[in-house]
Amino acid sequence: MFFALRELRTARWRFALITGVVLMLSVLVAGLLGLTAGLAHQSVSALRALGTDGSGFVLPADDSGAVDLDRAALTAGQVAAIGAEDPAAVPLGIARTTLDDGTETGVSVVAVGLAGPVGSVAPPAPGEVLVSDGVDDEVGSDVGVIHLGSSALAVAGHAGDLWHSHTPVVVTDLDTWHALAPRGGDATTMSVAADAVRDAVAGDAALTLVDPDGLVAALPSHRAENTSLSTMTTMLLAVTALVVGAFFAVWGMQRRRDVAVLKALGASTAAVVRDSVGQAAVVLAVGVAGGVGIAALFGLAVGGTVPFVVSAATTLVPAALLAVLGLAGAAVSLRPVLTADPNSALGAAR
Repeated sequence: MFFALRELRTARWRFALITGVVLMLSVLVAGLLGLTAGLAHQSVSALRALGTDGSGFVLPADDSGAVDLDRAALTAGQVAAIGAEDPAAVPLGIARTTLDDGTETGVSVVAVGLAGPVGSVAPPAPGEVLVSDGVDDEVGSDVGVIHLGSSALAVAGHAGDLWHSHTPVVVTDLDTWHALAPRGGDATTMSVAADAVRDAVAGDAALTLVDPDGLVAALPSHRAENTSLSTMTTMLLAVTALVVGAFFAVWGMQRRRDVAVLKALGASTAAVVRDSVGQAAVVLAVGVAGGVGIAALFGLAVGGTVPFVVSAATTLVPAALLAVLGLAGAAVSLRPVLTADPNSALGAAR
């Protein structure tokens, strides 16, 4: 690494430039992953809370599979039939309604009505409501009664940081939900023990059984949003590998004569390869750590105003991916180093 470190010092501006490029790409990748996780949290955190116990969910189905949650509605007959197969099944409803915050238009909220505990969410007593953090932001955390539609409900507690399709959530019992959101149907879905209802659901073309991931996938806006952002992140990761690989390919061609001289002095090919890869590792370590750190600090600074999640999945994972892809790009560009001929280099020097 002596030669590599010496080059880093003597060509400091050249390496500062590529380190800056890697840093900016790292900011973009880590920032995009943080925003993706934040948007996903504000889109499906309520659905994920319902699926924390790993239970299955029965949804109405059509020819293309599970009906979207925005349109899903189980009839009273379907709810009764599923309940006969699994007495512990819990009907639950999901629908939009309007919260009166004193303005002319009110605030759109999503009412989740439960006939019993599902996942980590439990319903309050009839006539009461649990409010999420987003509702607190709209009406204040010290409000004792809120008005949903034409109903006044006592606030019995907080449901946590729950969102559905970027809308704050309120939790009620199922009968109160029916009064708040008469969207049709007896329930939107049912939480069930999958093994208890699998055969019954398989014999009814109007129903389908999904796992918690399938329940999340039944929200079409989340699918489109998540696919778009994941595609952009993948493209940025590929660009990072290409940029680092291209830089070290050009750098390898420029230092080919120096490498040939090293080989003529007795350095092995393995030693010069370690030297080149080590040089790339130093550039990537500084650029990636700096970029991911900046993105994490940005996320902490804007938390609460911008949907951004700072976690291991949005910092350590992208840092590892960028480092691996960057080293892979640098390794692919090692051909000028591997093919440097010490005889020609010494001959050119005479």
